[in-house]
Amino acid sequence: MSTIKGPFDFTGSFGNIRCYDDTAMGKRILSRKGGPTRDQFLNHPKYARQREYSKEFGGRSKWASMLKARFSDVSHLMYARCFNQIMIAANPIQQLDLTGKNGFRAVVVKNDPGRLLKIDFNERRPFGKVIRDIYAINLSPDKKTVTLTIPGFISSRDLWWVSKFYAVRFYLVIAQIADVAWNDVNEKYEPVVSGLEVHTRCSISNWFIKNSLSVDVALEASFDQTPFCSEGKSMIVVMGVEIATSSTNGVPNPPTKSGSIAIVGCYTE
Repeated sequence: MSTIKGPFDFTGSFGNIRCYDDTAMGKRILSRKGGPTRDQFLNHPKYARQREYSKEFGGRSKWASMLKARFSDVSHLMYARCFNQIMIAANPIQQLDLTGKNGFRAVVVKNDPGRLLKIDFNERRPFGKVIRDIYAINLSPDKKTVTLTIPGFISSRDLWWVSKFYAVRFYLVIAQIADVAWNDVNEKYEPVVSGLEVHTRCSISNWFIKNSLSVDVALEASFDQTPFCSEGKSMIVVMGVEIATSSTNGVPNPPTKSGSIAIVGCYTE
């Protein structure tokens, strides 16, 4: 893969060369076309294993798209390429499906829920390098309510940012996500539980002006019913930190992508 450095500029295809804009890198990229034809890939025995990989890749992509969509309330804090990180986390989870055949294995979160805690949603501003690990996540006994607490939070001490900032606020998002499995009838990967798109809750704190005062931060988000009334779904807990670098008449102004998020909890039935 090459980047353009010259007096000419184009996008699209030119012979066996294609050119496109990478918005995450802020560059224009050149790459060469290649590989088998469509007919070869779909029918030649040589590519049987690749067809299995491709089909399971589609299953992971379906699950990763659903997961990312659940976090729309904090999407402005995500890096443009965080989808790739979700896909990377889904791969070993899918490999742990020991009952499905190769090419048809499911993405079952309960097989490795801790894998989701390692997803890096902001490569440029990793969550662990933005805020100290002083927060706590608690699930209520009825498994409906999640509470985020940051006791004794001091903004000038407990946050690290690349430049001076004016204020900070926190997000707590809880969402239900279904496992994804192959449907023989429809011949495609589908969520094993439907209708979970509406099962997302978000709580946002007030702005905390940067200073050396100690405050106790508490956020709460709840579902009407426990998420674990049926199998095949999990509850994901996301914490977000948003940074305002300036203000207008005392109102914080957070620029886009100014902050970071992380999955800080994953509960399965």
